Amino acid sequence: MAVTKTPRKKPASAVAAEEKPAKAKAEAKAKAAPAKKAVETIAAKPAAEPVAAKIKGAARGKGAKTAVAVPEPLAPQAPEPGIPAPGPEKKAAAATAAPATIPELAQAILSAICEGRAVEFLFADAEANAPRTFEPRHLTFDALSQAWYVWGWDRRYNAERHHRVDLLAEVNAVEGAGRAAQGPYAEGTPANLIGGWLGGDPIHVKATLLKQWVFAVKQAPPAFPNFKIEEQSDGQALVSFTATDLRAISRWAMQFGDGIQVLEPARLVDRIKQVGAVWAGRERLGSPAPAPKPAPRPEPAPEPRRHESRPAREPREHRAERGPEREQRPEREREEAPKSKPGKIEVIRFDRL
Repeated sequence: MAVTKTPRKKPASAVAAEEKPAKAKAEAKAKAAPAKKAVETIAAKPAAEPVAAKIKGAARGKGAKTAVAVPEPLAPQAPEPGIPAPGPEKKAAAATAAPATIPELAQAILSAICEGRAVEFLFADAEANAPRTFEPRHLTFDALSQAWYVWGWDRRYNAERHHRVDLLAEVNAVEGAGRAAQGPYAEGTPANLIGGWLGGDPIHVKATLLKQWVFAVKQAPPAFPNFKIEEQSDGQALVSFTATDLRAISRWAMQFGDGIQVLEPARLVDRIKQVGAVWAGRERLGSPAPAPKPAPRPEPAPEPRRHESRPAREPREHRAERGPEREQRPEREREEAPKSKPGKIEVIRFDRL
């Protein structure tokens, strides 16, 4: 009779004692794994995956489990030899790009525009450009020439002018209205609006702009004080403003060509017509009407020709008889001709040898 032996179950304490060495071995292998493998694993992963890499342990044995380890963050790479490491100030400057700085002279002009003051320009080439009082209106930076420009009223020429800022040596403040100011002007008017805009007798202008220019004028800064633009139902716009210099007003109006129709004043209309006639060419101007020619005098009627009776031709016989008379005629002419003075006679004496 065979006897079968049933295996006894090991107690839980014994099983736990056997699993402890296996866990300890797996943890030791995971810790002993070189950092190079972790770096290679991270470099092989695509950028979209998280930086934490999972490293599988190769521990084998009963009850061995997969160990997961999170590597430490990568140390910053050392800079190449010869190149200094960027400091915190340089890093902050690189993160936020600094805007272009405004030159000192341009800043002075900008302050004058904001405060409504006129300024005095002193040029670097004083012989070519004399000092002058200037009323700045616009300060712009041109992308083509990479330079700053100021536009306004030049009181030296009493006209609008552009000046390049880098050609100036000094920009000085002017107290009050300054020199060559036109007047009278309303009290409290900024000094940079006196010259062809509000100095002298006011000129009220009204004009109609065609629709292709309405948007452009709306986006541009006002050209004159009290500048108003009112849209009409047909897409056009009614423009009204006040200024004092007829030349500046006509230049502003003529920039639109046939896209503007001046309504008032009448002298502005006449000014534009005169300039347009000159543009077309003086030779094309209508010449003054020629003076009317005097009426021709009535000529007297020609008198009827009278038929005079001619003498009959003489016969040849009678002509032959008058032959000697013809021969005598030249002798008469010789006698009648004035006698010339007798020529001088020179007497030559021969001396004896």
